[in-house]
Amino acid sequence: MRPQLQQSGLFRAITVASVLALSAGALGAPAALAQVQGGELVVVQGSNPPSLDAMVTSSQASRNINMNMYETLYGFSEDVRPIPILAEGVEISDDGLTYVFTLRQGVLFHNGKEMTSEDVKASLERYRVVGATANKLDPVREIEVTGPYEVTFHMVAPTPTFLESFSSPRAPAVIIPAEDAEAEAGRTSLIGTGPYRFVEFVPDSHVTIERFDDYTADTRHDGVDGFGGRKTAYLDRVIFRIIPEPGAQVAALEAGEVHIVEQMPMPAARRLADSPDITLYENMPWAFTTFHLNLNVPPTDNVKFREAVQVALDMEAIMAISSEGLYQLNHGWQYPGTAYWAGDIGAEYYNLGDVDRAQELLAEAGYDGETFSILTDPNIPQHGRAAVVIAEQLNGVGINAVINQVDWPTALSIRLQDEGWNGWTLQMGIEPYLGPVGTIATLTSPARPHFVVPDPELDALYQELISGVTLEERQETFSRIQARMYEIFASIKIGDSGLMQAGRANVQGFIPFRFPRMHDVWLEG
Repeated sequence: MRPQLQQSGLFRAITVASVLALSAGALGAPAALAQVQGGELVVVQGSNPPSLDAMVTSSQASRNINMNMYETLYGFSEDVRPIPILAEGVEISDDGLTYVFTLRQGVLFHNGKEMTSEDVKASLERYRVVGATANKLDPVREIEVTGPYEVTFHMVAPTPTFLESFSSPRAPAVIIPAEDAEAEAGRTSLIGTGPYRFVEFVPDSHVTIERFDDYTADTRHDGVDGFGGRKTAYLDRVIFRIIPEPGAQVAALEAGEVHIVEQMPMPAARRLADSPDITLYENMPWAFTTFHLNLNVPPTDNVKFREAVQVALDMEAIMAISSEGLYQLNHGWQYPGTAYWAGDIGAEYYNLGDVDRAQELLAEAGYDGETFSILTDPNIPQHGRAAVVIAEQLNGVGINAVINQVDWPTALSIRLQDEGWNGWTLQMGIEPYLGPVGTIATLTSPARPHFVVPDPELDALYQELISGVTLEERQETFSRIQARMYEIFASIKIGDSGLMQAGRANVQGFIPFRFPRMHDVWLEG
């Protein structure tokens, strides 16, 4: 099945403009533009960050802010390669059992203290305890301080994909002062090494960060590169305003009260496409639209019921409405054209909208009208819109689907409970960006799978994936992983969505990425 890209000519044009901007950004800002230091820039997002303790959350609402405040040893470049950030580099032994990280010297925390290997070890040991994706350190048997600016990882076994996993920003393994390492989750002093430092968080209102004047730039680069590179903070401060209602976000942008809208509704983007005061930015593809089922409670503990849900869904209708038109149909658990694209595996179950077959499967499952509770939130607009269409379609085949819409932090809290929900709408943004390891790590043990109850076969395949020596071996394993996803029907792939962003025309240097990079951005006029 070929993915079908649903975009207008307008948004194809914006895509080309965004690609050109990315190309320019990789080389630094265009020479014709003179950077201006100072000023206050306001970014709007729809929900509170669940935490500003970067280790403990995988929420995009947190990552938007945190990645301007904290840094990691390694991170991803613009083209998703692991690159050193706080590290000078890494030396990997021939047997793959030792990783020696040399640290950059002279890097300062926001409290003025220099970062050393003691801070790195303490930070990573804390991550093992509180990290939202702590399993990425499972391959590491011991972290040893082997010099004031050197740490050595002793591995349990060779893990060829370790550096890629370690570089993941999903719940980043940030480096914080050693004195914060004993802090409970969410109770650190919020001190990092990034170009901006924390000032205040007023829930339901705003988060303020300000330029860290003693920031230690990475002079190995000429400009920004993904999560790393040479970062320059031109702005005095950045305010992340929390405005849940999309219409209010757009109105604030048009009025000049805010400078950047993190997620622009597509109808507003079409209306403002020719405005001289507004610049549109498109990220496509941005995220998987997914629907996760709770295997711990009835009726979703029955595989035949879950298969009925899969075959009942008309994915095109869900994607068209939830994304407001910026989407592509894709049954795969990786993006088409990437190294791990698994072809037609599972395509026979995708985008069927087959009422008759769904009802036959419900009868086989012995379904007797039990409530099917769909957990969703309004803060990420695709979540709530997808839930409405899914509920309508499932009701149409005889499933008693009801929607439980709560705010995003509450949804995350409920999702972590064994009971109280059957299905959960989720945009998986950072995970597919990271590739198969990042995607499947969230669905396997020891991390809590999105579908609550671990699947031993999927767990085993994940371990095989991360230990595969060659790309070809890992590709073959991932093909079997995708096949397994269409056997257990625990997480349902709906499609791929894009993200439209917008800014005032006087915002310069902004390049769409996986978070709003506030370094190398300035205000003109």
